[in-house]
Amino acid sequence: MNPPSPAVCRLLLGRELRQLRDAAGVTRDELGKRTGWTGSKVSRVEQGQATLQVTEVDKLLTLFNVKDADSDRVRALAQQARKRGSFGKVPDWSRQYLGLESDADTLTIWDAELIPGLVQTESYARAVVSTSVVVATADIDQTVKARLRRQHLVTRPEPPQLNIILGEAALRREIGGPAVLREQLLHLRTIATLPHVTLQVLPFKSGEHAALGTSFTLLRLNLEGVAFTYAYLEDLTRADCLDGDQHVQVYELVAERLRIAALGQRETLETLDRAIRELPSEEAT
Repeated sequence: MNPPSPAVCRLLLGRELRQLRDAAGVTRDELGKRTGWTGSKVSRVEQGQATLQVTEVDKLLTLFNVKDADSDRVRALAQQARKRGSFGKVPDWSRQYLGLESDADTLTIWDAELIPGLVQTESYARAVVSTSVVVATADIDQTVKARLRRQHLVTRPEPPQLNIILGEAALRREIGGPAVLREQLLHLRTIATLPHVTLQVLPFKSGEHAALGTSFTLLRLNLEGVAFTYAYLEDLTRADCLDGDQHVQVYELVAERLRIAALGQRETLETLDRAIRELPSEEAT
Protein backbone atom coordinates (compact mmCIF):
# COMPACT_ATOMS: atom_id res chain seq x y z
CA MET A 1 0.00 0.00 0.00
CA ASN A 2 1.34 3.43 -0.92
CA PRO A 3 2.02 5.88 1.94
CA PRO A 4 -0.51 8.68 2.44
CA SER A 5 0.00 11.79 0.34
CA PRO A 6 1.84 14.76 1.90
CA ALA A 7 -1.46 16.63 2.24
CA VAL A 8 -2.99 13.77 4.22
CA CYS A 9 0.17 13.48 6.34
CA ARG A 10 -0.14 17.17 7.22
CA LEU A 11 -3.71 16.59 8.37
CA LEU A 12 -2.71 13.54 10.40
CA LEU A 13 0.22 15.45 11.89
CA GLY A 14 -2.03 18.35 12.84
CA ARG A 15 -4.46 16.05 14.61
CA GLU A 16 -1.62 14.23 16.34
CA LEU A 17 -0.06 17.46 17.60
CA ARG A 18 -3.43 18.73 18.79
CA GLN A 19 -3.94 15.52 20.78
CA LEU A 20 -0.43 15.72 22.22
CA ARG A 21 -0.99 19.35 23.22
CA ASP A 22 -4.26 18.46 24.94
CA ALA A 23 -2.63 15.50 26.74
CA ALA A 24 0.15 17.80 27.95
CA GLY A 25 -2.38 20.33 29.26
CA VAL A 26 -1.02 23.12 27.05
CA THR A 27 -3.54 25.66 25.78
CA ARG A 28 -3.34 27.15 22.32
CA ASP A 29 -2.47 30.53 23.81
CA GLU A 30 0.36 28.97 25.84
CA LEU A 31 1.63 27.19 22.75
CA GLY A 32 1.72 30.48 20.87
CA LYS A 33 3.70 32.17 23.64
CA ARG A 34 6.20 29.30 23.99
CA THR A 35 6.83 29.06 20.25
CA GLY A 36 6.38 32.68 19.21
CA TRP A 37 3.67 31.61 16.79
CA THR A 38 0.63 33.69 16.05
CA GLY A 39 -2.79 32.28 16.81
CA SER A 40 -3.28 31.92 13.06
CA LYS A 41 -0.21 29.71 12.71
CA VAL A 42 -1.23 27.50 15.64
CA SER A 43 -4.61 27.04 13.98
CA ARG A 44 -3.09 26.25 10.57
CA VAL A 45 -0.67 23.72 12.07
CA GLU A 46 -3.41 21.87 13.96
CA GLN A 47 -5.71 21.92 10.93
CA GLY A 48 -2.99 20.41 8.74
CA GLN A 49 -2.56 23.49 6.59
CA ALA A 50 1.07 24.30 7.44
CA THR A 51 4.42 22.59 6.98
CA LEU A 52 6.75 22.31 10.00
CA GLN A 53 10.51 22.35 9.88
CA VAL A 54 12.58 19.79 11.82
CA THR A 55 13.50 22.28 14.54
CA GLU A 56 9.85 23.26 15.01
CA VAL A 57 8.77 19.63 15.40
CA ASP A 58 11.56 18.98 17.91
CA LYS A 59 10.51 22.00 19.95
CA LEU A 60 6.89 20.79 20.10
CA LEU A 61 7.92 17.27 21.09
CA THR A 62 9.99 18.69 23.96
CA LEU A 63 7.21 21.05 25.00
CA PHE A 64 4.66 18.24 25.06
CA ASN A 65 7.09 15.84 26.78
CA VAL A 66 6.56 13.15 24.14
CA LYS A 67 8.20 9.74 24.66
CA ASP A 68 10.86 8.40 22.26
CA ALA A 69 8.67 5.91 20.36
CA ASP A 70 5.96 8.49 19.79
CA SER A 71 8.58 11.11 18.90
CA ASP A 72 9.98 8.90 16.12
CA ARG A 73 6.51 8.36 14.69
CA VAL A 74 5.70 12.09 14.75
CA ARG A 75 9.04 12.98 13.14
CA ALA A 76 8.48 10.44 10.36
CA LEU A 77 4.99 11.82 9.76
CA ALA A 78 6.33 15.39 9.68
CA GLN A 79 9.04 14.38 7.19
CA GLN A 80 6.43 12.90 4.82
CA ALA A 81 4.25 15.98 5.31
CA ARG A 82 7.07 18.26 4.13
CA LYS A 83 7.13 16.66 0.70
CA ARG A 84 5.34 18.35 -2.17
CA GLY A 85 2.68 16.40 -3.99
CA SER A 86 3.04 16.06 -7.76
CA PHE A 87 -0.24 17.34 -9.18
CA GLY A 88 0.93 19.27 -12.23
CA LYS A 89 -0.23 22.80 -12.98
CA VAL A 90 -2.76 23.47 -10.24
CA PRO A 91 -3.29 26.40 -7.83
CA ASP A 92 -1.42 26.07 -4.54
CA TRP A 93 -4.68 26.41 -2.61
CA SER A 94 -6.08 23.28 -4.29
CA ARG A 95 -3.18 20.98 -3.41
CA GLN A 96 -4.58 19.96 -0.03
CA TYR A 97 -7.79 18.79 -1.66
CA LEU A 98 -5.94 16.88 -4.38
CA GLY A 99 -3.93 15.04 -1.74
CA LEU A 100 -7.11 14.11 0.11
CA GLU A 101 -8.82 13.09 -3.12
CA SER A 102 -6.00 10.71 -4.03
CA ASP A 103 -6.37 8.85 -0.71
CA ALA A 104 -10.14 8.99 -0.29
CA ASP A 105 -12.23 5.85 0.12
CA THR A 106 -15.45 7.68 -0.76
CA LEU A 107 -16.12 10.89 -2.66
CA THR A 108 -19.56 12.47 -2.70
CA ILE A 109 -19.82 15.39 -5.13
CA TRP A 110 -22.69 17.83 -5.55
CA ASP A 111 -22.69 20.36 -8.38
CA ALA A 112 -25.73 22.20 -9.69
CA GLU A 113 -24.44 23.19 -13.13
CA LEU A 114 -21.03 21.71 -13.92
CA ILE A 115 -19.80 18.19 -14.65
CA PRO A 116 -17.11 17.48 -11.99
CA GLY A 117 -13.46 17.52 -12.99
CA LEU A 118 -12.98 13.82 -12.18
CA VAL A 119 -15.28 12.82 -15.02
CA GLN A 120 -14.76 15.63 -17.54
CA THR A 121 -13.68 14.94 -21.11
CA GLU A 122 -10.65 16.78 -22.43
CA SER A 123 -12.72 19.08 -24.66
CA TYR A 124 -15.16 19.91 -21.86
CA ALA A 125 -12.31 20.54 -19.41
CA ARG A 126 -10.56 22.79 -21.91
CA ALA A 127 -13.73 24.82 -22.45
CA VAL A 128 -14.12 25.28 -18.69
CA VAL A 129 -10.46 26.14 -18.02
CA SER A 130 -10.35 28.55 -20.96
CA THR A 131 -12.91 30.78 -19.24
CA SER A 132 -10.82 31.17 -16.09
CA VAL A 133 -9.46 34.61 -15.28
CA VAL A 134 -6.80 33.12 -12.99
CA VAL A 135 -5.31 30.63 -15.47
CA ALA A 136 -2.96 32.23 -17.98
CA THR A 137 -3.53 31.33 -21.63
CA ALA A 138 -0.07 29.75 -21.76
CA ASP A 139 -1.00 27.47 -18.83
CA ILE A 140 -4.28 26.13 -20.20
CA ASP A 141 -2.78 22.97 -21.73
CA GLN A 142 -0.90 22.03 -18.57
CA THR A 143 -3.93 22.75 -16.40
CA VAL A 144 -6.14 20.53 -18.54
CA LYS A 145 -3.55 17.74 -18.49
CA ALA A 146 -3.33 17.97 -14.70
CA ARG A 147 -7.11 17.64 -14.47
CA LEU A 148 -7.15 14.61 -16.76
CA ARG A 149 -4.36 12.91 -14.78
CA ARG A 150 -6.57 12.97 -11.69
CA GLN A 151 -9.08 10.77 -13.47
CA HIS A 152 -7.00 7.62 -12.98
CA LEU A 153 -8.74 7.50 -9.60
CA VAL A 154 -11.96 6.47 -11.32
CA THR A 155 -10.49 3.53 -13.24
CA ARG A 156 -7.57 2.41 -11.08
CA PRO A 157 -7.61 -0.93 -9.23
CA GLU A 158 -9.49 -0.51 -5.94
CA PRO A 159 -10.99 2.88 -6.86
CA PRO A 160 -12.89 5.01 -4.34
CA GLN A 161 -16.66 4.89 -4.18
CA LEU A 162 -17.75 7.86 -6.28
CA ASN A 163 -21.18 9.36 -5.65
CA ILE A 164 -22.12 12.21 -8.00
CA ILE A 165 -25.27 14.28 -7.67
CA LEU A 166 -25.83 16.81 -10.42
CA GLY A 167 -28.39 19.51 -10.97
CA GLU A 168 -30.21 19.11 -14.26
CA ALA A 169 -28.56 22.32 -15.46
CA ALA A 170 -25.24 20.45 -15.62
CA LEU A 171 -26.72 18.31 -18.39
CA ARG A 172 -28.12 21.27 -20.28
CA ARG A 173 -25.50 24.02 -20.19
CA GLU A 174 -23.77 23.82 -23.59
CA ILE A 175 -20.20 24.23 -22.36
CA GLY A 176 -17.97 24.11 -25.43
CA GLY A 177 -21.02 23.89 -27.68
CA PRO A 178 -23.44 21.03 -28.44
CA ALA A 179 -20.80 18.63 -29.83
CA VAL A 180 -18.56 18.98 -26.78
CA LEU A 181 -21.50 18.58 -24.42
CA ARG A 182 -22.74 15.50 -26.30
CA GLU A 183 -19.32 13.86 -25.99
CA GLN A 184 -19.26 14.77 -22.31
CA LEU A 185 -22.71 13.35 -21.57
CA LEU A 186 -21.93 10.12 -23.43
CA HIS A 187 -18.76 9.79 -21.35
CA LEU A 188 -20.71 10.49 -18.18
CA ARG A 189 -23.19 7.77 -19.11
CA THR A 190 -20.36 5.27 -19.49
CA ILE A 191 -18.88 6.28 -16.14
CA ALA A 192 -22.30 5.90 -14.51
CA THR A 193 -22.35 2.18 -15.35
CA LEU A 194 -19.18 1.42 -13.36
CA PRO A 195 -19.92 -0.63 -10.24
CA HIS A 196 -18.25 1.83 -7.85
CA VAL A 197 -20.00 4.91 -9.28
CA THR A 198 -23.47 6.22 -8.50
CA LEU A 199 -24.90 9.07 -10.54
CA GLN A 200 -28.07 10.93 -9.67
CA VAL A 201 -29.69 13.97 -11.25
CA LEU A 202 -31.73 16.50 -9.32
CA PRO A 203 -34.35 17.68 -11.84
CA PHE A 204 -35.52 21.25 -12.26
CA LYS A 205 -38.99 20.26 -11.13
CA SER A 206 -37.68 19.32 -7.66
CA GLY A 207 -37.77 23.05 -6.86
CA GLU A 208 -35.95 24.52 -3.89
CA HIS A 209 -33.46 22.45 -1.89
CA ALA A 210 -30.91 22.80 0.94
CA ALA A 211 -27.87 23.18 -1.34
CA LEU A 212 -29.11 26.09 -3.46
CA GLY A 213 -26.27 28.39 -4.47
CA THR A 214 -23.43 26.09 -3.51
CA SER A 215 -21.42 23.07 -4.61
CA PHE A 216 -19.27 20.84 -2.40
CA THR A 217 -17.42 17.56 -2.08
CA LEU A 218 -17.42 15.22 0.90
CA LEU A 219 -14.30 13.09 1.24
CA ARG A 220 -14.07 10.08 3.54
CA LEU A 221 -10.68 8.52 4.28
CA ASN A 222 -9.80 5.50 6.40
CA LEU A 223 -6.24 5.72 7.64
CA GLU A 224 -4.72 3.39 10.21
CA GLY A 225 -8.21 2.20 11.13
CA VAL A 226 -9.50 5.71 11.80
CA ALA A 227 -12.16 7.34 9.59
CA PHE A 228 -11.79 11.00 8.62
CA THR A 229 -14.40 13.04 6.78
CA TYR A 230 -13.85 16.46 5.21
CA ALA A 231 -16.12 18.91 3.42
CA TYR A 232 -14.42 20.74 0.57
CA LEU A 233 -15.67 24.03 -0.90
CA GLU A 234 -14.01 26.00 -3.66
CA ASP A 235 -14.52 29.40 -5.24
CA LEU A 236 -12.57 31.36 -7.84
CA THR A 237 -9.49 32.19 -5.77
CA ARG A 238 -9.47 29.99 -2.65
CA ALA A 239 -10.75 26.81 -1.10
CA ASP A 240 -11.71 25.53 2.35
CA CYS A 241 -11.32 21.98 3.63
CA LEU A 242 -13.50 21.68 6.73
CA ASP A 243 -13.21 18.86 9.26
CA GLY A 244 -15.08 20.00 12.36
CA ASP A 245 -18.29 18.14 13.22
CA GLN A 246 -20.20 21.42 13.10
CA HIS A 247 -19.30 21.66 9.41
CA VAL A 248 -19.12 18.05 8.25
CA GLN A 249 -22.43 17.00 9.77
CA VAL A 250 -24.24 19.83 7.99
CA TYR A 251 -22.84 18.85 4.60
CA GLU A 252 -23.51 15.16 5.23
CA LEU A 253 -27.13 15.98 6.07
CA VAL A 254 -27.50 18.12 2.94
CA ALA A 255 -25.94 15.39 0.78
CA GLU A 256 -28.41 12.85 2.18
CA ARG A 257 -31.33 15.15 1.43
CA LEU A 258 -30.05 15.65 -2.11
CA ARG A 259 -29.78 11.89 -2.59
CA ILE A 260 -33.37 11.43 -1.44
CA ALA A 261 -34.71 14.22 -3.65
CA ALA A 262 -32.69 13.24 -6.75
CA LEU A 263 -33.73 10.69 -9.35
CA GLY A 264 -32.80 7.04 -8.98
CA GLN A 265 -30.37 5.31 -11.34
CA ARG A 266 -32.89 4.30 -14.00
CA GLU A 267 -34.57 7.71 -14.07
CA THR A 268 -31.18 9.43 -14.07
CA LEU A 269 -30.01 7.48 -17.12
CA GLU A 270 -33.29 8.25 -18.88
CA THR A 271 -32.81 11.96 -18.13
CA LEU A 272 -29.24 11.76 -19.39
CA ASP A 273 -30.35 10.04 -22.60
CA ARG A 274 -33.07 12.63 -23.14
CA ALA A 275 -30.56 15.47 -22.71
CA ILE A 276 -28.32 13.84 -25.32
CA ARG A 277 -31.20 13.39 -27.78
CA GLU A 278 -32.37 16.97 -27.38
CA LEU A 279 -28.99 18.52 -28.17
CA PRO A 280 -28.85 20.24 -31.57
CA SER A 281 -27.41 17.92 -34.22
CA GLU A 282 -24.00 18.65 -35.69
CA GLU A 283 -25.67 19.46 -39.02
CA ALA A 284 -27.87 22.04 -37.30
CA THR A 285 -24.90 23.71 -35.66
